[in-house]
Amino acid sequence: MVGVAMAQENVSIGAMIGTTSANLRGDIANNNWKVGSTIGGFFNYSAESGFGFSGQLLYTHLGAQTNNKTNDIRLNYVQVPLLLTYFLGERGNDIRPKLFVGPHLNYLTSARDRFGKNANGEINNPVYNDFDLGLTLGAGFNYRIQKKIWLNADIRYGVGLLDITTSPSNRLSNHNFGLNLGVSVPLGTFNPKTGSLKVN
Repeated sequence: MVGVAMAQENVSIGAMIGTTSANLRGDIANNNWKVGSTIGGFFNYSAESGFGFSGQLLYTHLGAQTNNKTNDIRLNYVQVPLLLTYFLGERGNDIRPKLFVGPHLNYLTSARDRFGKNANGEINNPVYNDFDLGLTLGAGFNYRIQKKIWLNADIRYGVGLLDITTSPSNRLSNHNFGLNLGVSVPLGTFNPKTGSLKVN
């Protein structure tokens, strides 16, 4: 009966942390990769077919090193990835590899240089746009640590699809690699036929 109950639970929630290596593309010179961090929460849904969905709410550091690594552009975002996921293997397995792809929306909370100074100009004339839209793709695995507790690990690449600057003459876009670890627990069972979620 325990195995049946565990097989039915297809919605989980959890927290995650990670590290990023970010850079900027476009009209910029003497730039390099900048290391940052990511923290946030997520929920996962997996169907019998192997397909699933992950919605995430993250706080992440993007930007780049500039001026031959003597300064930084530190762009801090609230990020919302919405990821279509395909799980390999059976739902009862202790380890489940996964592939994922989907859009992410970034909301800029601050832009600073390496020394903590504002790098976003004046309030009425900002250098960077508040919103950015991008695409995330990656791979990872979920591993059962113990009954109903899962380790979630992934490596991902995010590419910005929009110009993040307000300048009509310059164009910049985000791109970054990320390595993330999280722990999840089951929330309950979602029935796609009825559209209902039975919470444990």
